[in-house]
Amino acid sequence: MLKALKIFLLFLASLLLLLAAAVSIALWFVFTPEKLTPVIRKEAARYLTCPAEIGEVELTFFSTFPHFGIKANQVRLINPVPGAPNDTLFRAEQLTGIIDLETWYYNRDIRIEEFILRRGVVHLFTDSTGNVNYDILKPLPEDGTDTTNVAAGLENIRFDKVDFSYVDHSAATSVLFQNLSGTLTGTYRAGILSSRIGMEQGAVTLEYDGEKYLNQVTTQMSLLSDITIDPVKMVIREAKASLNDLPLEMSGSFDMDSIAENIHFDLNFKVASSPVDQLLKMVPPSYQSYFEGIKVKGQLAAEGTMKGTYNDSVMPLFDIRLTMRNGKASYDGFPLTLDSISGRVNIRTDGMSDALSVVNINRVNAKTGESRFSMEGTITHFFTDPRFDLAGKADLLLSEFNLFIPDSLKTSISGRARGSVNGKFTMAQLEKMQTGKMNISGEVGLSGFQATYDSISLKNDTALVRFMLPNPLPSNGKTGFMKLDVKSGKLAVKQINGFKVNLTGANCSVGSSDIMDSTKIPDLNFSLTAESFSGGMDTLSLDTRDLDLEVGVSPRDGHPDQLAIKLNGTTGNFLAARGSERISLEKLKLTTDIINRKEEKEVWMQWLPKGDLGLSNGKIEMTGIDPVEIPSIRMDFSAERIDIHESRMKIGHSDFALSGTLKNMLSWYRKDSILRADLTFTSNHTDVPELMRMTSGLGYSEEELDTLESSGDSGPYMVPKGMDINLHTLVKKATFGSDTATDIQGDLRVYDGILLLDEMKLTTPAARMMITCMYQTPRKNHLFLGLDFHLLDIEISHLLNMLPDIDTIMPMLRSFSGKGEFHIAVETYLDSMYRLKMSTLRGASSIKGQNLVLMDGETFSEIAKTLKFNKKTENRVDSLSAEFTIFRNEIDIFPFMIVMDKYKAIIAGRHNLDMSFDYHISVVDSPLPFRLGVNVNGTMDDLSYKLAPCKFTAMYRPSARKAVESKQLELRQMIRDALLRLMKWE
Repeated sequence: MLKALKIFLLFLASLLLLLAAAVSIALWFVFTPEKLTPVIRKEAARYLTCPAEIGEVELTFFSTFPHFGIKANQVRLINPVPGAPNDTLFRAEQLTGIIDLETWYYNRDIRIEEFILRRGVVHLFTDSTGNVNYDILKPLPEDGTDTTNVAAGLENIRFDKVDFSYVDHSAATSVLFQNLSGTLTGTYRAGILSSRIGMEQGAVTLEYDGEKYLNQVTTQMSLLSDITIDPVKMVIREAKASLNDLPLEMSGSFDMDSIAENIHFDLNFKVASSPVDQLLKMVPPSYQSYFEGIKVKGQLAAEGTMKGTYNDSVMPLFDIRLTMRNGKASYDGFPLTLDSISGRVNIRTDGMSDALSVVNINRVNAKTGESRFSMEGTITHFFTDPRFDLAGKADLLLSEFNLFIPDSLKTSISGRARGSVNGKFTMAQLEKMQTGKMNISGEVGLSGFQATYDSISLKNDTALVRFMLPNPLPSNGKTGFMKLDVKSGKLAVKQINGFKVNLTGANCSVGSSDIMDSTKIPDLNFSLTAESFSGGMDTLSLDTRDLDLEVGVSPRDGHPDQLAIKLNGTTGNFLAARGSERISLEKLKLTTDIINRKEEKEVWMQWLPKGDLGLSNGKIEMTGIDPVEIPSIRMDFSAERIDIHESRMKIGHSDFALSGTLKNMLSWYRKDSILRADLTFTSNHTDVPELMRMTSGLGYSEEELDTLESSGDSGPYMVPKGMDINLHTLVKKATFGSDTATDIQGDLRVYDGILLLDEMKLTTPAARMMITCMYQTPRKNHLFLGLDFHLLDIEISHLLNMLPDIDTIMPMLRSFSGKGEFHIAVETYLDSMYRLKMSTLRGASSIKGQNLVLMDGETFSEIAKTLKFNKKTENRVDSLSAEFTIFRNEIDIFPFMIVMDKYKAIIAGRHNLDMSFDYHISVVDSPLPFRLGVNVNGTMDDLSYKLAPCKFTAMYRPSARKAVESKQLELRQMIRDALLRLMKWE
């Protein structure tokens, strides 16, 4: 628009220059129209580059005496430019100009006494590349008039019913003045036009980038200004205008940088108090949508400034101060109407940028029904989605706001709230009632407060409530909709035919998901501290003191109608009861997630827990087990898994600590899988028979248990079924009745009816031992034993006492005393009294010893007599290393060397468990001058000794047959095969 003003002023100066030239010429001619008109047309062609149509021109003198004047009719300048809406640049029915010739003659100053433009049209145009239709003046000749110091006085310039338009495609701007009438007086000197402009009538239309910011707005104006032509600058000393009867006052300045194509503004303006609805009618159409559905009435006054640069990319900054009185506002979809609105608002904006635009509400008061508000704050981003940041005080009747709660939620509130409220939300959120995205907070004192949600109710007569929407610190990502903090002496919460809770000395904090979502159970989080707590649901009851609790409730994943509960709490004295089962604790810390599964029939299957537990000085009384004392425990648990980080327990005479993992808990309970555990068992004292009694028969059916109980005796140890438990043991002392063992280390594994010992090390008064064992109990009287038994520094006599069946398998051991190393790998079945079933016996064994003493056993006494051993000294065996295999009733002795006295003998053979023998002895080194062989046959009661050829040469030395090692591998392969076979059963 300012660029258009510059163009108009240049155009006006051109007309004045032409007028001055015409007057000069008129002094030398006869001033008849017939002679004057051709001259004017010729001079116009001399100065203009475009065709000019000029009607009759006459010089006035007598009617304007003592001044000369010139009048032209039907003047038209034609300059077609591609893209211009009109090929006419200028058209006027009549132009009249009066110049003070005396001033011109003596001072060379142009003083225009009068200039009148009647019923004219001005069309200015600039295309997208910068080409214009108003560049019509030819360069002045070198000897032309110097206009540098041109001065002019403008006494009475008048426009009568003139239409002015300016279209600039490069700036996407158009300005149209219609039916413009007004006057201009002032002076022009040194390129500055000081003037007073009066616009008596006219209608203005302003369009930018396709948007009409003013559309045929009726305009009147009085302007006192100084205008610099080049560069263009306008200083408004005083301006008063009326736009559609809205009064406007203005002062300040603006200037144009033609090179950078910038316009700089520094303006002050003021609008007197006016009807708000009239002001809203002037809002551009593209912004009308922001006020759609909004009805506002009242009186509004405005004042402010306009500062900054305007060009294609930036707009000047407006700082507007609004004052409103007696306002009333309503919004479609908002069920309440605001009355008695008054206050002051500051608006700062560049008209296009959210970053530079803000509305500051200094103080606004309003009321609605029985509720009253006072408010202040800011509004930003109102060119995209207006954002509100409001703070105020309120006195609310809560029942009024039930209008905002959908009936489908079955929720209501009542009571009165007084306090402060802060709110942050956007216009889109307000339109769509997206309360979950709004930010509302405050501190309110409640009286007579009641709230219900479906079948859940909460009551409190008086309370201090802090609320935040959304929740700034949600306990999880789903409870960010709302937070509610309540301080109360007594609080009661209950559900019809459900839970009930009573609290004293309670501080309660509630976080919630969007309660407007009726498609699922809302997410809730309770944070609670209380002096005392009591509650119950069905047959479950809880009672505790000094409670510190956090509970989260949410819909179960994939099942929006079922609950998922998170619980985190500590308590001093805790008692939980369900029927006759009780749990009492001195101190408890529990964190758990519980999932509701309504499809399950059993109650315990409907609520699946997951979490961690820490407790001290606890006692558990459960049906079917002895009371358990728990000095301390710390573990993580879920429906399928328990991770024990630390536990100390006392059951009977045993004390132990367990750590490790249990898996497949729920699957095991459902009989879908076996229970798995990998545990470290540490104990100062373990009563092994006591723990065996507690665990024997676990996992067996009721029929199997009835069979065991009807046997009339304690029976054998029945390995638990349906579980895979691996114990890494470290026991300082274990008792087996009257026997003891110390420093027990190794792995014990129970796998679905199979007991495994893997290289278990222990120390007894008799020896150091290492045991690998497989014990399986398919039936009570059919027990399988696979044993890899290794004893170091064992007294032969203790070995025979420990394993009475050994002297049956290897009767020669009865003839030795001293310490040796014994190793046996064997498999067999046992009866219910742990007696060997010899027909199932298979194995291999070895015995090694040095400096053994050969006692006067029956067999070897006979051998010594036959071989004439020296009887004057002790019969010491320097070394013994024997291997033998066992198959059912047969024992095969591999060749081994025995050194006694002056003899070295190789012994090999077989004997049966009926004590019948078939041995061969080859004496490979002796005092005799010949080698000697002896065959020993028969039974212990009837042995025969016969000389026989030696089967072994003097240089023969027995080599290790590795029979035990082979049997070890067979046993381990047997264990592996059994485990794999059981895994396939799962």
